[in-house]
Amino acid sequence: MSGFDERYQALRTRFVERSRADLPVLLAAAAEPAGDVPALRMVVHRMSGAAGTFGFPEISRLAGEVDDQLIETGRVDLDVLLALTRAVEGLTSGGQI
Repeated sequence: MSGFDERYQALRTRFVERSRADLPVLLAAAAEPAGDVPALRMVVHRMSGAAGTFGFPEISRLAGEVDDQLIETGRVDLDVLLALTRAVEGLTSGGQI
């Protein structure tokens, strides 16, 4: 494995770890969608950009959709948020890295 590949894999692993740490924000928002909108927005905005870079396009797409909804309306479609939460749970449970 090249130095670049090793660094990329380390960053990818760190993304998964950060997603695990962000999961409580997603779960809290799913339980109370009108809760801490700024915290949710920060998480999904960051996740949207990074997920695609590290090979998780569905998480990137869903996080981007939630981010766009929050920007446009200040609210989120619960079905999309739940789909994102499930995708992140799958990623962080060890199945996809």
